Amino acid sequence: MRSHSIASFFLLALGLLHSQAVLADYKKAAEAFRAKDWAQVFRDCKDAADAGEMHCQANLGYLYKNGFGVVRDLPRSIEYLKKCAAQGQLNCEEMLGDSYRSGQGVEVNYAEALRLFLSSSSKGNLWAYNNLGNLYLNGQGVKRDPAEAARNYRIAAEKGNPAGQANLADLYRVGLGVEKNGTLAFDFATKSAQRNYGNGWNILGLLHRDGLGTKKDMQSAISAFKKAVDPSVTYPAHIAYANLARIYYRGDGVPVDLDESARWATAGVKVNQRDSMNWLANILARGTAKIPKDPDQAFQLARKSSALGLVAAKNTLGVFYRDGVGTPRDLQLAFQMFNEAAEAGQLDARVNLGRMYLEGSVVTKDVIKAEGYFLSANANRDSLGVAASRYLDNYFAKNSSASNQIAKAPIPSADGVSPASKAMSSTNTTQQELLSRLEAMQRQLEQLQSANNLIVPDQLSATASATAIRRALIIGNDRYRHVPELRNAREDATSISASLRNLGYSTTLHRDLDEKDFKKALRDFRASLEGGEEVLFFFAGHGVQLGSANYLLPIDVKGDNEEQVKDEAIELQRVLDDLKSKNSKFALAIIDACRDNPFKTSGRAIGGRGLAPTTAATGQMVMFSAGAGQQALDSLGATDKERNGVFTRVLLKEMTKQGVPVDRVLRNVRNEVVRLSKSVGHEQTPALYDQAVGDFYFKK
Repeated sequence: MRSHSIASFFLLALGLLHSQAVLADYKKAAEAFRAKDWAQVFRDCKDAADAGEMHCQANLGYLYKNGFGVVRDLPRSIEYLKKCAAQGQLNCEEMLGDSYRSGQGVEVNYAEALRLFLSSSSKGNLWAYNNLGNLYLNGQGVKRDPAEAARNYRIAAEKGNPAGQANLADLYRVGLGVEKNGTLAFDFATKSAQRNYGNGWNILGLLHRDGLGTKKDMQSAISAFKKAVDPSVTYPAHIAYANLARIYYRGDGVPVDLDESARWATAGVKVNQRDSMNWLANILARGTAKIPKDPDQAFQLARKSSALGLVAAKNTLGVFYRDGVGTPRDLQLAFQMFNEAAEAGQLDARVNLGRMYLEGSVVTKDVIKAEGYFLSANANRDSLGVAASRYLDNYFAKNSSASNQIAKAPIPSADGVSPASKAMSSTNTTQQELLSRLEAMQRQLEQLQSANNLIVPDQLSATASATAIRRALIIGNDRYRHVPELRNAREDATSISASLRNLGYSTTLHRDLDEKDFKKALRDFRASLEGGEEVLFFFAGHGVQLGSANYLLPIDVKGDNEEQVKDEAIELQRVLDDLKSKNSKFALAIIDACRDNPFKTSGRAIGGRGLAPTTAATGQMVMFSAGAGQQALDSLGATDKERNGVFTRVLLKEMTKQGVPVDRVLRNVRNEVVRLSKSVGHEQTPALYDQAVGDFYFKK
């Protein structure tokens, strides 16, 4: 009994000594952390973290998350953060919540991010308050509420959090969730910059650039933007690269210097900053004395920037499609890009859209609508790019009556239809004067319009009804070797092939293709195509989004890392380009690959759930079985005995209905899939990207 007591005593003593050693390691690590000696933090904390010390687990989670003192490793960061968050450590909860919000190392989960931020903020974590503001500002997992975002930013800002200060400054700068107030914007941005926070410097640069809350001073703006990306700052604000590129590109308070603009834009591209991609795309499209013209690279940068959600990049893509920069000239697609950007408020796109109406490019000439877009853009002249401003100057100089409207007209709306007529009616111009002016402008247009304009949509529709050869390539992959197998893909492909044969298609069916055979099937199918055909491609299997691109997976894909997946898988854009290259009359791609991330079960953080939005070329339709970030259902539950997946079973039913155009068929499919998925508490909305011109039918 006594020996047992002595043993227990020694065990207890050893435990206390171990706990004291762990605590000592954490205290040493805390000193190193304050000094930003990341390598020392790692050395002091590694053993303690593995022994369960939650503060050191938080430190290692932070190091692996940011690549400080160690190679960046998001899965390992998540491993440590989950351990200390489970112990209620407030910093771990905030960092883990941020990972769920941004999808770093884990799939995006706004509900979990919200839960963690609320828990962390309740314990006083100011970064958590800032992140709550981010959720409300962007409507992520909560209803979008800029005022609530401002409230959370203010809590963080007033207690000294530099991120909250910068974000609150930005809201005051633009008047979102709070009244616009340059003085308060400058005050909070200055406080954030004084703490050497990257975005604080960036907001300060914007205020100096625009003369809001302080004197307009481009040199101070440039200095602030440079500090925003200086290695010494806490969390560089990469958007500042684009802000610097913009200044030198436009010559805002400095001489135009495209080489200097390209230097800053290139630095931004290296960190995947989307605005920088767009500026560099514009520079490469024209070249400089030092930078060779590179239209192909320009187009790829603009396309990537657009895929990352930058509205201005849609306008750039529209210009490239219009002028044939790095891509075949496609006025229909140019019109689509300009229209989407204009609807989102992009002013240069309104000018470009007005030009298309003025010139009758693809659309019927409409001078009133064109002038509406011009007046709408001109009302915010300071935000226009150089080319758009120059175009408006020339237009209004040549059309003095239109120019007179500017001073008299109220600020027009953005729809491009009513503004011009509203502006005109607000003047003393009589109806006869208006008609005379329009007739004169029409005569000018007829002289200016080139002989090679594309035919308008009504004419295209009339040509689309001729009988065409119909070909289809169908692929269904179930038996994956290194990622989870599927159960419906082969059956879906087989059923689609049989149905298409009955509808007059010459079909080629493949099942369980490895990389070599998948690529061969695509080559053979492309070689079989001739111009003027109606072409369909159907794929059921695993797919994954990498960056802004989508990849279809052959059954032998390993995917040990992202680059390997790109090499082994088939980029969807390649398939779409193949369909476009043979001048098909109509091409339809149906992709049922929107399942869960096939790599996550093996611990490989490659890609995410679902597929990224895509762009269809003129004459194409593309349909995904689920929207971005959604998972397509294979069944409606345990009692569902259907052999086909939910999307395919609905498609098989709808495509056999006689006299229904394809676009209507696909919309009917979308509506029914939404209804069925909701019946089992799931959200699945098939995504349709439609650039077909004319009416086409599965069964006429």
